[in-house]
Amino acid sequence: MNIIGITNQNSGCGYHRVLLPLGFMNGIKGYVTNFITPEKTDGWDILLYNRLSPYDKNWQETKELLNCKVVMDIDDYWVLPPNHLNYHQYKVFGDRIENNLREADMVTVTNHELLEKVLPFNPNSHIFPNALPFGHNQYHAEKRDSDLIRIFWCGGVSHEEDIKMLRGPVSKLKVHADKIKMVIGGFTDTDEYSRSVWQRMFSAFTAGGQLPYMKLHSTPPTTYMQMYEHADIMVIPLEDTTWHACKSNLKVLEAASKKIPVIVSNVAPYNHDPDMPVLWVNSQKDWFSYLNYLILNPDARAEYGNKLYEWANKKYNIKEVNERRFSAFSDLCKAPALLPVLSADGGVA
Repeated sequence: MNIIGITNQNSGCGYHRVLLPLGFMNGIKGYVTNFITPEKTDGWDILLYNRLSPYDKNWQETKELLNCKVVMDIDDYWVLPPNHLNYHQYKVFGDRIENNLREADMVTVTNHELLEKVLPFNPNSHIFPNALPFGHNQYHAEKRDSDLIRIFWCGGVSHEEDIKMLRGPVSKLKVHADKIKMVIGGFTDTDEYSRSVWQRMFSAFTAGGQLPYMKLHSTPPTTYMQMYEHADIMVIPLEDTTWHACKSNLKVLEAASKKIPVIVSNVAPYNHDPDMPVLWVNSQKDWFSYLNYLILNPDARAEYGNKLYEWANKKYNIKEVNERRFSAFSDLCKAPALLPVLSADGGVA
């Protein structure tokens, strides 16, 4: 089976949903590119892409050119809350994404909530969760030594409301100021807006700069895990929203690959796995209670980190997920073309 992946290879979504799966899938010839050159139009069984494609303005022409099946992957709900940084951008892209869902021969998603959003547009939709090649490439358990206990958060400016949850609990950590360092990852200062948001997020996470801290700049996805080498405890605060529920548990999996214990909000998508060996936050007071507990108990940090690694490696190893993905792709290659999705009045939707 020959699969061509179309994605921005510096995109985290493209890396985890196209590049990494094809790179670790047995039984295929895979090729990943940003665009299709004339010499690369023949011999493909499947075109795989994430969300948007430079070829989605005329799928019929693209399918005829490549003479292959089209698999669209989507790992985020495309209807964003109005206060989201990318709300207006996705409002423009929404129609394109929905048309892509209809035109694809198959759609792949990360969880059940997102599947429910996708099924009205394409009945041939499947769940393949994010998964990692534990022990390979950057997903090994090595960390950098430190005399201080490093409390780690990473993300982007769209998570300002989430990190604000930590302002009160973090201020109480001043009693441990001689033992800890706050490490904030994913930092960018490419424009004035980003700088102002990061300044507020940084203040919330460091008690206004009163705690020892380290800022780590955002890196390409192929070296992203270097940030986790500066972590002993990871915190993942998350608001309970529909948009978040349609995302994945990737942050926990990344922490698991480094055997880092995790304190996380008890909301979707994380609580889709109630057996996940993490410290679940159900109220604001839990943040300080769990942080205090892990700061004072190195054995507990090691135990939670080891258990999380074992759990994730068993349940979210890319080898196992890829076996299911390969099977679905193989069946697709044997299947006739899907009929178009019909609207309620019987016309083509």
